[in-house]
Amino acid sequence: MAKERIALMRCPSYADQDVEAALEQAMNALGGMPSFVRAGQRVLIKVNLLTRRPPEAAVTTHPALVRAVIREVQKAGGHPVIYDSPGGPFTTKSLEAVYEATGMATVAAETGAELNWDVSSVEVPNPSGMLFQGLTLSRAVVEADVVINLPKLKTHGLTRYTGAVKNLFGCIPGLTKAEYHLRLPELPLFSRFLVELAQFVRPALTIMDAVVGMEGEGPSAGRPRKLGLVLAGSSPFALDRVALALIGLKADEVETAKIAAELGLAPPMEDIAILGEDISSLAVRDFAVPPPGGTSFRLLGRRLSPDTLKIFARWLKPRPLFAAAKCRRCGICLRDCPAKALTMGEHRPEVDLARCIRCFCCQELCPEQAVSIYRPALTRWIFRH
Repeated sequence: MAKERIALMRCPSYADQDVEAALEQAMNALGGMPSFVRAGQRVLIKVNLLTRRPPEAAVTTHPALVRAVIREVQKAGGHPVIYDSPGGPFTTKSLEAVYEATGMATVAAETGAELNWDVSSVEVPNPSGMLFQGLTLSRAVVEADVVINLPKLKTHGLTRYTGAVKNLFGCIPGLTKAEYHLRLPELPLFSRFLVELAQFVRPALTIMDAVVGMEGEGPSAGRPRKLGLVLAGSSPFALDRVALALIGLKADEVETAKIAAELGLAPPMEDIAILGEDISSLAVRDFAVPPPGGTSFRLLGRRLSPDTLKIFARWLKPRPLFAAAKCRRCGICLRDCPAKALTMGEHRPEVDLARCIRCFCCQELCPEQAVSIYRPALTRWIFRH
């Protein structure tokens, strides 16, 4: 069986010349953009636009990479459409604000690419799905001829890492994402859903922005961390495997990667041909990665017995903390909480831990970074590296 191929190229900055050179090298290694895009095709550029933040915050896919990819698509004769469904309501008003803040509006104006304004959804059959036989997806995703996935390499409070596979969760429109969180409150099931979603969407190409990633309390409240890299490949599962190796994580430490490996979607590292740079010289050993979140403790199975887990579960679960000094009581977290576990107190939101499913949407979407994730000392000790 032929090896999966992942291009790994140095990109020292977001200067246009650096990004264009790195992307050109990556695409040449993979056979060029015409290997993925044909003339006349409608090409969905699935970026990460989690929330209304500027590019330098390292929360969203950088516009320099989006611009370079669009130009390659246009050279191949494709019609690029910049798309994401950010956190919160999926409306033209909210999209306008996000496009402006993240630099996508400027990219569209400079390149002539289309910004997606279609906020409608469609129900599609998913007969091969283990969890759902049908999916609710954005119409823009379903009507695209080709999907190119442009994730950002970041940590994540629930899934530990968000990259190629997790980025495709944005193919689900608006608050429907919260419904999926609520229906899949345990991390292993939610992760299985993310893998199945990636199988359904089947991006033809994934190009990861790892020039500046995010460590710590990602995906929105962590610290920017320069890696100086661009990754590209046809398999989002293989690309995530390589990205995890870059930040010192094994596949069995991230549920989406573990499930992809179990299903035969992500080969072991020795069966991935890395084109370009030598990964052993680029791996980061001190990348700050949070312990797993969620309400399931399956990941503790190798370390604690089931009976012990039941006894200590209440002391092991992480929970959101709200800083009154930062909170401006805007209500975004209450609006977007899938479990409706939050109420607004006098100075900050209050959480009903019995209802909280530990998805940490509140932390992801807080514009003031007033939400942190508290992890008990025992949990931090169990998952220490």
